[in-house]
Formats: sequence, C-alpha cells, structure tokens
Amino acid sequence: MTDEQIRFLHLVDELSNANQLITDGFGALQEIDTSNNFYHLPHQLMASGLERLMKCFISVVQHGRTGAFPDRAFMRDLGHDLKGLTAEILKNYYGGRDRSFVDAEFNAIKADQHLSDAIEILSQFGQVGRYYNLDVVAGSPCNPVDPKSEWESLEARVESPVPYLSDIERLHREYYPRVNSLLVARLERLVRAIALQFTIGDHSDPQKNIIRASVTFDNFRNIRDASLGQNDYRRSVKILQRKKDNWVKRTDVEILHGSNPARIVKRQGFNGDWPFRAESVILECVDSTFLIVNIDGYAYSLNGSAISRFNHPSAHDAGVAILGKSIGPFITMARDLKP
Repeated sequence: MTDEQIRFLHLVDELSNANQLITDGFGALQEIDTSNNFYHLPHQLMASGLERLMKCFISVVQHGRTGAFPDRAFMRDLGHDLKGLTAEILKNYYGGRDRSFVDAEFNAIKADQHLSDAIEILSQFGQVGRYYNLDVVAGSPCNPVDPKSEWESLEARVESPVPYLSDIERLHREYYPRVNSLLVARLERLVRAIALQFTIGDHSDPQKNIIRASVTFDNFRNIRDASLGQNDYRRSVKILQRKKDNWVKRTDVEILHGSNPARIVKRQGFNGDWPFRAESVILECVDSTFLIVNIDGYAYSLNGSAISRFNHPSAHDAGVAILGKSIGPFITMARDLKP
C-alpha cells in the first residue's frame, strides 16, 4: 500500500473509534439519574469522540481539496477546542447548503443555544476541566472550571427540575431521562449533520475518500428527526436484551385469558404521548399489587413492587419504553384492572 492509502485506513479506524466513543458517551449520559452523578464518564467519552470526528472530517475534506492529508502542524493548530472546531466546520467545511434540508440543519445548529452551551462545556472539559479536582487540590491561581456544575446548570436551563423536587421517584424516572434525552437529541443532530457532510456536502472528492469514509457513521446519518433523542445507547440495555432467550415468553392469548386481569392498549387511539417502542402492549395486574406491561410476549415491571416480586426489569430499564416519556397513565390503567 502507498503512504496515502495507509493514512486513509487509519483515518477510517479513527472515525470508527469516534463513533464508539460518542455512542458510549450518549449511553453514559442516559445513565445519569438521582443514583448516578458520575458526569466525568459521559463528558470524557463525548468530548473525545466529537473531537476525533471533527478532526477526521476536516482531514478528509482537506485531502479532497489539496490531494494531501493535513500535516502535524495543521492538526496541532486545530487543538482540543470543540467550540472552535465546531465553528471552523460551520464556517469553512459545511457544504451543500443549496439543499434546503442541509441549510435548515446548518441554521438549526447555529441557533441552538443549548447545543452551543453543551459544546462549550465539553470543550472546557477537554482542555482543562477534566482536571478540575486536581486543580483545586494544587491551588491553581486560575479559577478552575467545574464541568459537572456547569452541566447541571445546563440541565436546569433545558428543563426546570423544580416541579419534580417533591417526588424523588419522578425526579429519578422522569426528569433525568427527559433532560438527558433532550440533550442527546441536540448532540445527535450535530453528529448527524457532520455525518451527512460526508455524502451530501458537495466536497471535492476525486479519490472518493470522503464517500468511502462515510460508512463509519451510517448509524447517525440515518437518524430521522422524529427519532432524535429517542435512541437508547445504554450498555446496560444491550446486556439485558442479550439475556432475553432465558426469559419466559407467553402468547397474547395466554396473557389475556390467564388468571390475572389484563387488557390490550394500542398506540392508535391512545390519548397522550405514547411511551413504548411497540405499537401495542398488554397491561396486567397481579394480586391487585404487582403491575406488569407485556410487550411481544415478555413481561416488564411498571412499579417497584413488581420488580421486587418477579425480578422483571422495568420497561424503561429494558429499553422498551422511551427514556423521558412517562408511563404514569399505564400504571394507573394497570392498577384499575379488575378480576
């Protein structure tokens, strides 16, 4: 292989690394709740993944324009400033804006203050914030940057936690998943926009390197608007789903005609924000206490009592209910079931 071919293969490998880091970062952010405030992990993963994606994108576009990949001085000058990298892409590397969709994405990204704030925090983390505690210990003469506090302030600006403070369960099950989903949606949109630039950015690409590199981000490029913020990236969900072969599966007939009161609820005709990934579910109430939702034959818990009694995962923890969407109406319907 030529030197240029070797460099391209390493660029593709780095793009794959970026994808995995971003995916895991989103998953780690979705794990944040009242029992887990380890923001350092999602910040580390997202900051590293986004920086790698942006630098790889700029590098492959530069190759298309000049016939050569950037040298070390060019890469060093790009630095670790995510905010600066984002601005550089929007100013000098964002093509195809004659297409209405591409132009709309460009304008939406530039106008999204919450996205800008998130990138600013991740940028600070990547440059200095990841050593916040050590800076305090060392008595840094500069005012140390605390990414965790900055991110918590951003959460409150995205949606106020005040209405949830009187109910810890709702704060845990509704507020944090909802806020995390809203933030993931904004970051997904940025990643999707960059991923689309590989295919519809109208960049000079005589050797087809840009289009060949595009496959590494197919998963983000293909996200539809309606799915932004609704994708479940949590590793815990993937691990749990792999265990489904060991779960008991029942037919709809067995559930509906069993010893427990049950009813079907369908998305079509439901008055409210449908929280499940399936189009219909079967609610079940066991001993007037344990509330179950059955999806594709598998049982998931709707309340803590059911988790304790049957060890069924909750619908949200299993990823069959969309994070940030309330299952409260289904808890009420299941509790109202009569023998």
